[in-house]
Amino acid sequence: MAQSSHPTTQLDTGKLRHSSTYKSAVLLSCSLIVGIPACTTLPKQTPQPIEYAFDTETKQTSLAQIILPLREQNPDLTGYHVLYDPLEAIAARIHLIDKAEKTLDLQYYIWDNDKIGSLALHSIIKAADRGVKVRLLMDDNNAKKMEGIYLALDQHKNIDVRLYNPYRFRHYRAMDMVLDLKRINRRMHNKSFIADNQIALIGGRNMSNQYYNVSDSYQFSDVDVMLVGSASDEIIHSFDEYWNDDYAFPVQKIVNPRHYSLRFDSLKQQLEQHSQTTTVQNYLDLANRSHAFEKWLHSSIQFDWVKAEIVNDSPSKIRAKAKKEQHLNFQLLNRLEKPEQSVDIISAYFVPEKKGEKMLSELAQNNIHVRVLTNSFTANDVFLVHAFYGKYRKNLLKNDVELYEFLSAPETENLNANTDELAAKAKVSLKGLSRSSLHAKLMAIDQKQVFIGSFNFDPRSAYLNTEIGVLLDSPNLAKSVHQTMDQNLSKYAYKLVLDANNKINWKIKRHDGSIKTYHKEPKMKWWQKAGVKMISWLPLEGFM
Repeated sequence: MAQSSHPTTQLDTGKLRHSSTYKSAVLLSCSLIVGIPACTTLPKQTPQPIEYAFDTETKQTSLAQIILPLREQNPDLTGYHVLYDPLEAIAARIHLIDKAEKTLDLQYYIWDNDKIGSLALHSIIKAADRGVKVRLLMDDNNAKKMEGIYLALDQHKNIDVRLYNPYRFRHYRAMDMVLDLKRINRRMHNKSFIADNQIALIGGRNMSNQYYNVSDSYQFSDVDVMLVGSASDEIIHSFDEYWNDDYAFPVQKIVNPRHYSLRFDSLKQQLEQHSQTTTVQNYLDLANRSHAFEKWLHSSIQFDWVKAEIVNDSPSKIRAKAKKEQHLNFQLLNRLEKPEQSVDIISAYFVPEKKGEKMLSELAQNNIHVRVLTNSFTANDVFLVHAFYGKYRKNLLKNDVELYEFLSAPETENLNANTDELAAKAKVSLKGLSRSSLHAKLMAIDQKQVFIGSFNFDPRSAYLNTEIGVLLDSPNLAKSVHQTMDQNLSKYAYKLVLDANNKINWKIKRHDGSIKTYHKEPKMKWWQKAGVKMISWLPLEGFM
């Protein structure tokens, strides 16, 4: 299964995959094949004090008073709550920031200066003002537009910001790619959110409008999981490992303050004004109302308690020095139970490689029901990834692996229930709310296990980027994933089938129950098809 996934210079296949930097990385990758001499451009690191989350006592916090009794009732187990709805996902984050009393440890690949990013930063500053110690660890790949803000945040005595695997040439980043592509092409793709060492969130969502139904262009369909108990402790240890790593640089050592005039007081004032705007307040009202997170946390909190294990990459993977046991994909494959009935894979970027194709095909040939849901061409935000995924479709279909491709624009009746209200109150375009791209990373094995994390099933996540995820031994959740796919795939995805001439057809069920068949890839123009084909011939699959 490619043993995993990834991004490149975006390197979230998300935002480098979302930016011109990704294109630059691919071009420079071609240069690398020809043989550009490499030298390290990593800035010089100065010794930093080693800090561990559990050095701060948090057992007397309000969150601990809620969680610790539950942990005592479920020793050595993990409690989980899956966050499917984007409004619930942002409500959970904001409420946990507001509830934190001692610590907030936040690790992300992307944090944008938009409605969502600003909303969260405003809450973080309020937390820091009341004495909460905040550690914000950001991958530097997408930090350019935010570095002035990070520098201003770092002026608060209770906020420390570090940039991971930084570029040296701050305004001419292409130079780093030319001189040090091997390092720059590897990114920290982890997403983790930890409040008072009690509750941790991991998954696919970054801190940006697209992940929470606030974008005017398109939304990401994604999933997070809230964890307490033994797995949350493992996430905390993982955060500490990255925070104390030599590639984590204090922002003030990387960003020149003379290049930015923004000071903390001005930033705080701007964020306060932003938070009071009608559209932000309306959005918060919608988020709070959607699942009443506050009420759930304090009066009806309910986690499913199961055996669980965190699988994650070591930071040494960025230096290409991680042992195989320190790779998430190795850990995952060795902890999955042998499928007996079904395997369902949901991955935004799916490039299985020959090994993954063989593995899935053998399972399907042995009467295991194998389904893969990934993005269609029009839903995929990374043109290049689709080119390499396309190479494997026909052989997988021949071997009875079922392939489904996510629609970029589901029919109106299948849109989120809050679509119209979001558009009206939060001033989000209906066009943006109706255009989606799959970003979730999830796998279910039989009615046994479920994996949720930041890891895509592609070479970038497997070999280049660092990732984190959780493997839950939860029959209930696995059954729910299977049933949800059974019920909803026809609403949100094309089903790929081979016709009598061994050609791929795309089938979609219409609202009236009829089936529409496309004999050519939907919404792909002839020149796009030619471009995808040509790209698939290039020796770049390992960068996808």
